Amino acid sequence: MKENESALYSQYIIDGIRCEMTPAELLDECMECPDEVMADGEAALCFNDIIDESTEPPLSSFQYDRSRFDEYLARTCAASAEEREFTMLYPDHFTRLQISRALISRLWSEGHFRLGNLRIWAQWDWNTRPIGNMASFYGSVSAASDYIYGLGVRMSDYLFLESDGRSSARFFAWLPDTPGPDISPGEEMHPYAEENMLFKSSPYESRHPWISEKRKCPGVMNRDRSSWLLYIPFDTCSFRLGGSLLSQVFGHNGGRSPQISDPDYFIDCYEVVRELVEDGIVTAGTGVCDGGLATAAERFCGKSGIDLDICGLLSSYQEADAARILFGEIPGVLIQISDENYDYVDSQFILQDIAYYPVGHPCEDHEGVRVNDSCRNGVAGILASLLGQTSEGED
Repeated sequence: MKENESALYSQYIIDGIRCEMTPAELLDECMECPDEVMADGEAALCFNDIIDESTEPPLSSFQYDRSRFDEYLARTCAASAEEREFTMLYPDHFTRLQISRALISRLWSEGHFRLGNLRIWAQWDWNTRPIGNMASFYGSVSAASDYIYGLGVRMSDYLFLESDGRSSARFFAWLPDTPGPDISPGEEMHPYAEENMLFKSSPYESRHPWISEKRKCPGVMNRDRSSWLLYIPFDTCSFRLGGSLLSQVFGHNGGRSPQISDPDYFIDCYEVVRELVEDGIVTAGTGVCDGGLATAAERFCGKSGIDLDICGLLSSYQEADAARILFGEIPGVLIQISDENYDYVDSQFILQDIAYYPVGHPCEDHEGVRVNDSCRNGVAGILASLLGQTSEGED
């Protein structure tokens, strides 16, 4: 792979419409030190326009077969352990999900920091040749700029590498004045400079932040059967299967994707959960991103078992399709707390108007995830009886 500045500094014409800003100009809006960046207006004069068109093949539906849940889960777990290929049909959703994933991965670290203290580093490894790929790249950059800005987080740097193979977008979060993450092989990876970045005062920053590579709490739950497992979505959007890992591994697009678009709610969720982690209230935690809730739960249970109760989610979201709840990709977390701390945690979430869902307790009579979605009543029950197993993409 080789660095390609033209992809960042060229003007884009997509579907016959000239975009107002170059990718570099979009990303510079989130930069920690924008004054040190190349003058984009001058840089654009050095490169030819990039002309591309959006590709919108028909959206294929995914028919969920409840009897094949174990197969679905095994496939998504295996795929989630590998680097994920960029989903060209869903550049906005995929980019926001991966940014969320990077930030959530830092939630569990030892240290004292808030969301606003973290910085984002981004890298696009991109196959520029297929029609539609550069349009998707521009969409990804636009989504990244908008979402990072909305989250009140700043970027430290970004890089575009031209690839002959698969395309990917990678985002990493860490604290300034600490070593950058060891994220990639070879000399093609952008070097990390140890910058002395000044912090600006904001409600979402700590005055003296620090972070460690050690975890404050484990990523696998313990076997305390009286403890609670809580699921907290970090966005207010509806569950959908479009662009999901489940749809990808079975060769479908999955219809519409979740519209991740509420950074203020993400901030509130992040701050409350981070405080609970720092205070030692969270005894174990993991992120819910690639593969959705079911995949995260399988990773979380380790050698124990979970009877994953999604009835509250089905009812709250007025959802008839369990697959969307189980495998739809909305950023969030799955945490374990002791029974004695339940009331305190409940009060903290209520205080910030954050929705959370008790999804079960550890169990020892089996390993892995078993799903309880049979207790549908009220609106969810009516929807289930009227719609049956609605296929994604038809609504």
